Amino acid sequence: MIRFFATRRVIAIATAIACIGGVAAGSAAAADAYPSRPITMIVPFGAGGGTDVIARTVSEELSKALGQSIVVEARPGANGAIGSAVVARAAPDGYTLLFTAQSTYSLNPNLMKAPLFDQIKDLVPVASIGRSPWLIVVPADSPMKSVADVAAYGKANPGKLAFPFWQSSVLVTGTIFGQLAGIEMRRVPYKGQVEATTDFLGGRLPLMVTDIAGGRAPIEAGTMRLLGTTTANRSTTFPDAPTLREQGFDVVTDSMLAVFAPAGTPKPILDRLNAEITKVILTSDKVRDRLRQLGIEPTAMSQAEADAFVRSELTRWEGMIRRAGLQKE
Repeated sequence: MIRFFATRRVIAIATAIACIGGVAAGSAAAADAYPSRPITMIVPFGAGGGTDVIARTVSEELSKALGQSIVVEARPGANGAIGSAVVARAAPDGYTLLFTAQSTYSLNPNLMKAPLFDQIKDLVPVASIGRSPWLIVVPADSPMKSVADVAAYGKANPGKLAFPFWQSSVLVTGTIFGQLAGIEMRRVPYKGQVEATTDFLGGRLPLMVTDIAGGRAPIEAGTMRLLGTTTANRSTTFPDAPTLREQGFDVVTDSMLAVFAPAGTPKPILDRLNAEITKVILTSDKVRDRLRQLGIEPTAMSQAEADAFVRSELTRWEGMIRRAGLQKE
């Protein structure tokens, strides 16, 4: 009897090992064949915004490296949560990816009472793309010429300062600044950056938090005035613009663009995507020129480093959100 059970146990263990080996072999085979059909890249913000523009540039070069077309889809809504949820619920096979900004993976989980998905359990970081600052801007004809002027105006005109937001990091940046300045900053929600910028340039908003992708052309054309940046150090695109920290407001909220996949995506596929994306952002002149034009510093990370970064940023932004006094909604 003992010999029978021992034999049966050996058979069970051998079968389990064989199954594990089969799964590993299957994953390796899937990775070798990947990609065998077009890939969908979801951008959870409006078409034409900074994240969308960069996603399309990177995807065009990435498709050449992978030998398959990549279809970029803008799926805006709920500060990026809707498009992100589409990817979180997709099959973990590498054919549905998320190209997003930091607001969706570091801020939304700290701001939503009922998140549409679990950031850590449902999505896995694939690769980083680059880091960019936020810019504090006013209309070119505004009497405000510095963030100190904004603070003074806000104190003298309670309730008259408002700024648009379409993603969480814009919301938190503007709110923290208002809090540090001791002024009321009304928050006006928008579906996307393009719509917000149109209203701002149309004179319907006195202040805006924007990225270099959306702000560079109007600033250089003289229709926007740049008051400061949210990086720890000055932007290489606008080296003459002081940071908010230099001006006495401790706001550091720059954003890291990254690519995610559904949790459970085979590691060989993640490794392949990480290697190809990293190669594209570091070696493609077209991508590097585009990133440089948009004021984004290419930032390469391994898949493991990207995962660690996302987890640490969740904690860092949780502290900033508490500091801003924002409640989960």
